[in-house]
Amino acid sequence: MKKFILIVSILCMVGAIGLALMNKGFLDRTIAELKKTKDDVKEVTETLGEKEDELDGLKEEESNAKDVRNMASAAVGEVEQSLKIVQRDIQKEKTELEKIQIEQREIEMATKRVFPDGVRQSPAELRMVLTMLEDTLASNETKKAAIDAEVANLGIKKTDLLDVVGKEETFQLERRQKIILGSLEGTVIAVNRDWGFVMVNAGKAHGVEPNASILVKRGNSHIGRLRIVNLQENVCVCDLVPGSSTKGIGLSAGDKVIFENP
Repeated sequence: MKKFILIVSILCMVGAIGLALMNKGFLDRTIAELKKTKDDVKEVTETLGEKEDELDGLKEEESNAKDVRNMASAAVGEVEQSLKIVQRDIQKEKTELEKIQIEQREIEMATKRVFPDGVRQSPAELRMVLTMLEDTLASNETKKAAIDAEVANLGIKKTDLLDVVGKEETFQLERRQKIILGSLEGTVIAVNRDWGFVMVNAGKAHGVEPNASILVKRGNSHIGRLRIVNLQENVCVCDLVPGSSTKGIGLSAGDKVIFENP
């Protein structure tokens, strides 16, 4: 029995040793695989770090590229602005050149007028011509001033003459009106002895004025004088001027009247 137990114990020990050996191999393989995995992880980590470094480098390069692009854009803007300024300057120079060309043509035309034969005179001769031209200009300016003064005097005289003519026209118009009024004849159309007024068939429409004096006649005799108290368009109402009537002769319808100038 003891032998059996011993044998079983030996077998268990052998089995345990075998199992241990088997587990050791598995452990060794596991350790080796774990080491390999760690090495792989380390390698991947190192690669990842390198890639991250490369990515950081790329980002930095991209930032630098953006900075360069912005600087280039700013430089382009400055160049375009400078180009616009240059173009304006060129246009200004073109305008000045055209001005100079026009002035040159004017000088050439003036030169042709001064030297029609094309032969230019010496500076002394030119100075002499210039002096003569200046004297002529001064003389012409003096004449112009005299003419301007004469024109001004004539303008004043014209104004005075116009005033005189206007006054004369007014005088003649008034004279004609007075003559017309003086030659105007009318007729007594009514006499009111109770109220003492006389009505004559002439009024404003005939040129009669409120202060006109009216002489009454019968045939060739003057028989009285009237004073207007109410002037209408075609008739006027008058009073007999006291003391103007011929004694014993009264005014009546049909008597003639003459309007005298006031």
